[in-house]
Amino acid sequence: MLVRYLDAWTATVLRSPRGGTYVECGDFAADAFGVFGEFADRLDGHHLEAVLVGRAAPGGAPAGLAVRTVASLCDVEAAGPMLAHLSGAWPESLVRGKAHEVVLVAEPGTDHRERLRAAGLACAVAVDLVAEDGSARVLIFATADSRHLATFKNELWAVDEFAGIRYRDPGDAERTLVDISLTPQLLPLRRALQAELGRRGSGTVAELQRFTLLETIYRAEDAVGALTAAVAAGRVRRAPEKGRLSARTVLSAS
Repeated sequence: MLVRYLDAWTATVLRSPRGGTYVECGDFAADAFGVFGEFADRLDGHHLEAVLVGRAAPGGAPAGLAVRTVASLCDVEAAGPMLAHLSGAWPESLVRGKAHEVVLVAEPGTDHRERLRAAGLACAVAVDLVAEDGSARVLIFATADSRHLATFKNELWAVDEFAGIRYRDPGDAERTLVDISLTPQLLPLRRALQAELGRRGSGTVAELQRFTLLETIYRAEDAVGALTAAVAAGRVRRAPEKGRLSARTVLSAS
């Protein structure tokens, strides 16, 4: 997942005159170098830096990539776009800044989203990664740009379905495990949308798509399928009553 999003992030920052900084706190530096190597022909003339925290730099860094090692996250400074792969404790000063983003792995039940949102990364998602033996880790992504959150979720559902894990939405009271697929099971989303309509009273499809993007593990476009099923089951009313669901269609709980 990190490699997939890092590929999309690198393509974006290399189009920016400000370049970008990648911060690695784990053991994925070699994987990151592999991604950056795919852009070797574009690194010259762009500022792209990899900062390794508490780790020696492995070999394989492509020419044109600036590599720096620091003792702790408190030593990291990034004025422009930054993507940080974090684990453990992290200072809020690191994530504050324009175009700063975070991929964080933590223990199940640990949710850093409110702290990340308070630091300025208002668009955040958490997803439990559950292995076949039942062990789990929570993956959190946070950004200030909803478009980047949408990109992350596209990559989330496009990873190898045979990776040996399934997803679980930490907010799903039923704790349903969902297979990785470009057309995932939508029952947990349907329950979440029905509950949201119960709280709101009513809402447009566009508003519920925004809720889906910001508050669930699903993509905004998945909301239409879940809402269509809820309408067909008589759990949700719609106005107008006929036709395809559009962004302006108003829905309410039955």
